[in-house]
Amino acid sequence: MLKLARGGRYTLFADAKVFLDGQEIQGRPTPLEAGERALKIEFTRPPGALARVQLQWESEHFDREPVPHSAFSNRELAWPVSVSEQLTAKGPSPAPLQEFHRLARQLKCAECHELYGPAVRALEGADAPPALTDAGNKLRASWLTQVLVHNKRVRPWMKLAPEHGGEAARPLVNLFAQQAGAELGEGATVPPPSPVQIADGVKLLGKAEGGLGCINCHDFAGHRSAGDLRGPDMTEMHARIRTDWLLRWLREPSRVQPGTAMPAFFSDMPAVQAQAKMVSLAQVLAGGKALPLPEGLLDGPQDYRLMVRDEPVLLRTFIADSSTRSIAVGLPGGVNYVFDAELCRVRYAWSGEFLDVSPLWTGRGGGQAKVLGKKFLTLATQPLRTGTGDSEPPVKFHGYRLVEKFPEFQYEVDGVPVRLRVRKGSAPESLALDFELGPTTGDVWFVLPEGGGVTATSDLGKLEQGRLRVPGGKSVRFTVTLTTK
Repeated sequence: MLKLARGGRYTLFADAKVFLDGQEIQGRPTPLEAGERALKIEFTRPPGALARVQLQWESEHFDREPVPHSAFSNRELAWPVSVSEQLTAKGPSPAPLQEFHRLARQLKCAECHELYGPAVRALEGADAPPALTDAGNKLRASWLTQVLVHNKRVRPWMKLAPEHGGEAARPLVNLFAQQAGAELGEGATVPPPSPVQIADGVKLLGKAEGGLGCINCHDFAGHRSAGDLRGPDMTEMHARIRTDWLLRWLREPSRVQPGTAMPAFFSDMPAVQAQAKMVSLAQVLAGGKALPLPEGLLDGPQDYRLMVRDEPVLLRTFIADSSTRSIAVGLPGGVNYVFDAELCRVRYAWSGEFLDVSPLWTGRGGGQAKVLGKKFLTLATQPLRTGTGDSEPPVKFHGYRLVEKFPEFQYEVDGVPVRLRVRKGSAPESLALDFELGPTTGDVWFVLPEGGGVTATSDLGKLEQGRLRVPGGKSVRFTVTLTTK
């Protein structure tokens, strides 16, 4: 049965024949009244192929999307136990749905989670784990891997620590999407938000005038929600949730999950206005852990400090004493630095808190982020050199990638490919620079900062009159640790 919460013109799509009340309606707009309709889908699976079909719909109430599980009812088509046993038993069929249910049963997912039916354990409120019925459409593969294989937690307050089975659960990462008929991998994403998008979006998250008060029920950047309810941390939502699913959820949450505590902010709002606000929320959530705290989360005025906890925080920004192509990085442990992408070097480092970005995101914007701490290191010139090492070489920036969530900067120094990773050293005010260079015909030099206030150690090479000399070769790797005296 297909349940329609409201009447209207509906169009259903599938790589199959779709019948409602005996009438074939696949791909044709059809006026339908609210209520239940007998649904029938006919399709043929070629021999040896996977059995996969996804039913989608659209109407004047919403854009085209997969039909949510909550729109189906098996009231008149009860599922016999014998059929369920056949579905979850190991058999010759390669169908993802069959393998998904077999493995989910083996790992006892439905012991605590709702999975096409109520969980075995009756858990309520904040102690109830998320439903898994629509997880294939909802969650990104990278997040499922962290949760299922590496036991990542998104609800740290829950009393029951999940036992996901480690590597035994890895096949579920793709099976969740396959059994739902969803795209494998990460699904839809949005690009990192601009400063204007961050400012507008953070207002919506907070409790000030025009805000939706999301922080009343959701944690934010490790801070507990401002109200009594506790929902997942909003700074992790983009990493978790596919953007297309998020937009459907925001439009009318109860259509996706009946009985949810999530308010329907946009269901009665004009479609254009609602879409603009929902897109604004999706854009700001893409900022992740680099977002400022929304107003109302903490006592006092809005806090525009970026806080670093157990993971690095990156921000492309305008900042003093560096070019307009600067990347500020906050490292766990209270050490931070600025990498200048124009000059291809670390400009300086400081200890303490990370950044105050209020000059960027308040008023007219366009200001410079403020360092919240004490500088302990400044590199006035390019320290990495080739040849004789007597002059600064030409440089060219190629970008960066994240390696275990830490940035690896990629650039050229005098035509030699360079990869640089920066870590906190063992001392309170120290920075470890891990270099990996491509082929070099001569020596490689690292020129120490002038002034004598910094000591340097290296796992390779020899210090000579304020310079470290490292022999060249096909591939050169070494680490320089700079520490204040």
